Amino acid sequence: MKKRALRSVIIALLLCQTAVVSGQRLIGTEGMMNIPTANMPSAATFRGGVSVVQPQLLSDSKDYYTGLYYIGFTPFSFLEITFRETLLKTQRNKNGKVETGYFQQDRSTSVRVSPLKEKEQCWWPSVVIGVNDIYSDGGTSDYSSVYGVVSKHLQVSRGMNVAVTMGYALPFDRGVTYDGVFGGVEITPRFYPRASLMAEYDTHGFNFGIAWQPLDCLSVTCMTREFTGINAAVAYLYTINYKGKK
Repeated sequence: MKKRALRSVIIALLLCQTAVVSGQRLIGTEGMMNIPTANMPSAATFRGGVSVVQPQLLSDSKDYYTGLYYIGFTPFSFLEITFRETLLKTQRNKNGKVETGYFQQDRSTSVRVSPLKEKEQCWWPSVVIGVNDIYSDGGTSDYSSVYGVVSKHLQVSRGMNVAVTMGYALPFDRGVTYDGVFGGVEITPRFYPRASLMAEYDTHGFNFGIAWQPLDCLSVTCMTREFTGINAAVAYLYTINYKGKK
């Protein structure tokens, strides 16, 4: 068993050498912390991760710490699909006793399309149109929304890169998590591009955090909503390198 576990770790580390990792958001799609960006992963990229979320960050109805896990795939450079499960704290009656725990999960899906890529030689930004939960549970998820977002990367000095994002989300059905204007700034030092500082407004509040990439395939994010709680996310990505891929 020990040899098998060691072999699995070695294989995972080798896979990291061909992976491409960028900013991760809490619910699993490409973004900063709790807002999407117009960045897209490379084609043929798989991702998976888990997040711990403070009360009322994703919805006012979630007045407790919760968690979620997700998997995603970018079959083409212009299309990203993400599936996630969010833990819900509910009550159940077991043997005549009422128990409270994470007995249910909210299943949801996100689809993102990038009609326009960023042009480095000019001020033209990248553009993404996304939809959360267009069909999951009849569109009754708290995430339910459609949005448009633009992002632009800037080199403000020799030692610093800045990514700026702005967007607008329109909820539908019972969606409450994203509603209105959102935006954020991510600052990355050029001498250590594996770490970045982030600040964003997610339509309901301001978030501040840091992202760290200890390995090429591993991303860790820690953030807070206005210093009222702590959120953490860990993500693993793997990009398939195949002949003729651009």
